Amino acid sequence: MSHPLLDLQAPMVLSVFKNSYLDARECFQQTLADIPQSLIKQSERFVHPLTGPAGEELACETVLLSQSEQPETILVVISGTHGVEGVTGSAIQADILPLLVDVLQKSARLGVMLIHAMNPWGFAWVRRGDHQGIDLNRNFIDFDQPVPMNEDYAQYQSQLHEARWLEVSDFSGLWQGVSFADFIEQITRGQYQDPTGLFYGGNAPSWSRQVLETITRHAVFESAHNINVIDCHTGLGPYGYGEVINDHFPNTAGFDWVNRLYGANACAALLGESCSAPKSGLIDYHWQKVIGGRGCFVTLEFGTYSVDKLISELLREQIYQNTLPQGVERNIKAEPVRLMQAFFYPRESSWQQQVLFRGRQVVNMALQGVLGSEQ
Repeated sequence: MSHPLLDLQAPMVLSVFKNSYLDARECFQQTLADIPQSLIKQSERFVHPLTGPAGEELACETVLLSQSEQPETILVVISGTHGVEGVTGSAIQADILPLLVDVLQKSARLGVMLIHAMNPWGFAWVRRGDHQGIDLNRNFIDFDQPVPMNEDYAQYQSQLHEARWLEVSDFSGLWQGVSFADFIEQITRGQYQDPTGLFYGGNAPSWSRQVLETITRHAVFESAHNINVIDCHTGLGPYGYGEVINDHFPNTAGFDWVNRLYGANACAALLGESCSAPKSGLIDYHWQKVIGGRGCFVTLEFGTYSVDKLISELLREQIYQNTLPQGVERNIKAEPVRLMQAFFYPRESSWQQQVLFRGRQVVNMALQGVLGSEQ
């Protein structure tokens, strides 16, 4: 393989990890301000109708970096699809920004689009979902058709609202009579009947989905010959490891593109290779329509803690949110919120170092796959 296009050994500045949306947005904007202005071809800000905990403006922001107004090859890096996970995606974006300058200046046909805080409300208010309780990564279905029924979820629905889960440490009673693996598949697949439940896909396109549909109607996505997307997430897999998840169907152009760019680094969800089981309504499916046969979409998933802990922390936080008295504002320092954030974002240097280096690696693999021959 040819030499790295990014400087993988550049000093890691762990201060790119910020503990709040407000600080992460400021870090992203400050890093962007140091990029040569000649490379900034487009920037947009989509302001959310609600504000953050400090009354701050919330926005999904995009920037296209390139020598050209219509680059032939586009790499997209997304943060904050699941709001609380945005801390990590934002840190990766801030880390790679200065490293991309040299690559962009050497390649006239490359464009890099960064989408910062796809779900800004969830990022700011420390929720996985949005202001309507929608999991954006279950929202990309055709709402003109009857919504999918998750009968497996329905059997757990009443239990998932019991306040006793706020106090207990053993959640195994939830999956009695079924294997834990089956329970996880059933509960995380996505459901559309319980608006105050886990993994709720909504009953209409969410605010963030509408924003993404606007972003991807931009002319650069029509004219590009190649489009590759990396969506940054946390919470599944071994601690600190970034798995490249391939949700394309086997024997498609997108599936082949993933193998071409990432090789054995990529794990196919539909072949049972991934830490993530197949799901309904993924953001992947929107991007796959945009890309067609011109490239691929992958999820870059960084492991934190165990899957049973994932369920317990999400469940406790959901019940906390559901039991807030009417008119009482969410407290982002409440224990269920704080513990849930700690699950998705370990504030520990070795984890952060692994994340930044793996982020560089995966971006570099994508770039080498499409630019290697010209460098």
